Amino acid sequence: MTKSRVFPVLLMVAWLLSACNLPAAQPTATPTPAVSPTPLATATDLPIAQPTEPLDLTAGKGQVNGIVCYPSEFIPPMTLYFLEVNSQSLSSFDHDDGVQPYGVELDPGKYVAYAYRKESTLAGSYSAAVPCGLNVTCTDHSLLEFQVTAGGQVNDIDICDWVAEPGSVPTEVGGLGLQAQSTATAVPPQGGLSLNCDGTYQRVRIVDQGASGKTVAVDNWNGGAWVNVWNLASGDPMLKQLTDDAGHYPFGDCGRMVIVPFRHSNPQLWMEFGVYRWNGAGMTQVYFNEGYYGEWGKVGDMVSFKEASTLGTVGDGPLGPCSWLTLEHEWDGAAFQQVGSVVEPVANCTQTVP
Repeated sequence: MTKSRVFPVLLMVAWLLSACNLPAAQPTATPTPAVSPTPLATATDLPIAQPTEPLDLTAGKGQVNGIVCYPSEFIPPMTLYFLEVNSQSLSSFDHDDGVQPYGVELDPGKYVAYAYRKESTLAGSYSAAVPCGLNVTCTDHSLLEFQVTAGGQVNDIDICDWVAEPGSVPTEVGGLGLQAQSTATAVPPQGGLSLNCDGTYQRVRIVDQGASGKTVAVDNWNGGAWVNVWNLASGDPMLKQLTDDAGHYPFGDCGRMVIVPFRHSNPQLWMEFGVYRWNGAGMTQVYFNEGYYGEWGKVGDMVSFKEASTLGTVGDGPLGPCSWLTLEHEWDGAAFQQVGSVVEPVANCTQTVP
């Protein structure tokens, strides 16, 4: 075939290929495995930065964190104490800023933690009652031990138990202390206790008389039987009720006194609050307070009573406190002495005219 005939044939082949949309021949190559695309990272996909160095602690120290509590509307200045139980070495720290959280550095060792309100004998602690929930069923107030290691961190050492029995919190200068010893030598009868630690025994009962209301009763042990010697009744429960927290509470090194709160069923929830001491034959009232919307508390040998000192309304709400007055009285072994008072106004409250 001549050259002039070959060229038209090639042109015809090229036109046919393009008309059929066939791909042109490609060189043979080794296939490449498919690669899945990398997804974009989201905030939750990003790695969490890990510290490259230990906590910023003094060399050889460990850190203890927690909160301090106080059964009031504020946290007063106090001193935190950490006692190393093996060496009896005591570390103390001022806590004056009125906030709950704290953090301290300690040498390695096994510790217990407690606090004293400044210029007072009131003490709180990190005890078994704290993880229990600090309710009436939590009767174990023994101090909990915790371990501090060099460079380590211990959390939730909350110094919040302020209702422990006398002697269960160490003294400020250290030493685990001895539980207060009763002067009574005889075995107490079942259900009995010595209110004055004087060798005699009493029992405190709450008697529910149905439609007649509840009564606080105190019996005395005569050596062979219980003899009822004192009663205080609430009366008609539709008008006045004995609150559930009535009962005997520790005061002083060993003794106990009976606290009796009554709440009236009027719109202002009037409260009567009395404290009674065993006098050898019955009970004598040694403290009394009353007021609108009354609330009471106890820390060590101190009782507090909070009441609405003025009444008013906030917005269109019902009649309520326009300001609060809290009084604190501490038992000195013979009488209650006032040790503090706080007035707290209620914001945006319009006082009623007497």
